[in-house]
Amino acid sequence: MNEARQPFDLIIVGGGISGACLLWDSTLRGMNVLLLEKNDFASGTTQATSKLIHGGLRYLKNFEFGLVRESLRERRILARLAPHSIRPMPFLHPIYKNSKPGRFVFAIGLWLYDLLSFDRNRGVPRHLRLPRHRWLSRQEALQTEPSLHADGLQGAYVYYDYQNVNPERLCCDIIFSAVERGAQAQNYTQVKEISRDPLSGIHTVSGLNSDGAMVNFRSRSVINAAGPWADMIGRADSSFAKKRIVRSMGIHLITQNLVGEQTVVLHRKDGSHFFIVPWRNYSLIGTTDSVYEGHPDQFKIPESEIQGLLDDVAHGLNIKLKRSDVLSVYGGLRPLVEESRAVKNHDSYSKSRKTEIETDPGRPGYFSVLGGKYTTSRHLAEQTIDRVAEFLGGTFKPCVTANTPLRTGDFESQTILKQKLFLEKQYSRRRIETMISRYGLLAERMLSPEDKVVATLDNGEEYFGTEIATILKTEMVRNPSDLLLRRTGLGTAGQSFEKILETNRKARIRLALRAAIATRKQYSRAVRIAG
Repeated sequence: MNEARQPFDLIIVGGGISGACLLWDSTLRGMNVLLLEKNDFASGTTQATSKLIHGGLRYLKNFEFGLVRESLRERRILARLAPHSIRPMPFLHPIYKNSKPGRFVFAIGLWLYDLLSFDRNRGVPRHLRLPRHRWLSRQEALQTEPSLHADGLQGAYVYYDYQNVNPERLCCDIIFSAVERGAQAQNYTQVKEISRDPLSGIHTVSGLNSDGAMVNFRSRSVINAAGPWADMIGRADSSFAKKRIVRSMGIHLITQNLVGEQTVVLHRKDGSHFFIVPWRNYSLIGTTDSVYEGHPDQFKIPESEIQGLLDDVAHGLNIKLKRSDVLSVYGGLRPLVEESRAVKNHDSYSKSRKTEIETDPGRPGYFSVLGGKYTTSRHLAEQTIDRVAEFLGGTFKPCVTANTPLRTGDFESQTILKQKLFLEKQYSRRRIETMISRYGLLAERMLSPEDKVVATLDNGEEYFGTEIATILKTEMVRNPSDLLLRRTGLGTAGQSFEKILETNRKARIRLALRAAIATRKQYSRAVRIAG
């Protein structure tokens, strides 16, 4: 840590997508900023999404037109800033005779959705442009997705959003983009206490680093962006006197591929919806949406939630899945905002996904970011840093994140980048396309003439020695899970760490993992995990 630059202008607590966007925005404005995350970056709610960047079609039901318009605008901005990270995704929504809403009402909703996204393709690369919605007849719907129940089927609507193949990787890219611009970020540093000197106005943030040592940082302002843990950071914070965090549990299953190339939107018996998403040659089923009452550190996935999703699939499709058909399960907690006086209930599905920026009158310069969603995190950061800049005063720059590509997304088009790498490097087009889809402009760093495959997953994806070595060297990897889950996606496609390492026992990835952990005095843990 560069002690000479303290006190910081801003310290951000929380390294999920909200914290990442706050770090990026404040850095581009010229602030001296530090981000602290108690686990690894993107290891909380951010790694438990449905892998989608969407405009929130269902929010129209609650007449949240502003939230939908915001989401659609941010969807377009993200397509321009990180074009390698997302893919156009068609959504097939079957309509039955007893569907609620029915065909006519749903058509109005989709018409509004298209209207609110009137600028959806403005400045967007050609391969990411989205068409308007369309109607499929009953026969066309069954041809597109034969597993649909045929009884009572009238047809299906197809509309479009984006898939975010690796949201954890994108979150880390935002953080590392800020670090390359001069920001500081520390993972595995748990904030224990935040205090403020009333005379100087300086906040002291105290925490434990990865070695178990207490560290102190001083800053003129602090943002609490800890997501489901937000109301546990600085318990004296009066920001939560009128608002409270509702933790909504979201569970996803990974199975063999069940659908075609489109996401299928299905409804449960209670009317709530869920998705079956084609993802990396598998199907991703989710999500659930129920209130979690326990401590977020003790969160575990209930077996009842898994069985509930299997039952939902059987209700929505002519497919019956057994527990043994589930290759992998993941889940997390969404931080939703509710008035503290509101009556508690277990229906988090209908709660708003709005965001709140709260301040504490007793601690000027302390801000809490509550609620929100992945798609709108950039705009939330803009609004928050506007308020921080106003508090700090000085001559900070205005927000430029809507037009500043990330370090991975700063290229004119994927076609031009592919041609450039093919002509300069002479690798196969498949290899180049794979590296660009994972790392965007950083693909050039991930290619080496003498490279070898070091890991092959069950879905056919290949990982190479140079990309693993580059990530281990430059991206703050401290544990095997950092590499496997949040930097590469090696461990998120339905295979356990143990299986990946066992399958690739003779590969260099095993040695690379051990070496990386050994350099951080965690060799014994790496050996236990690696077998």
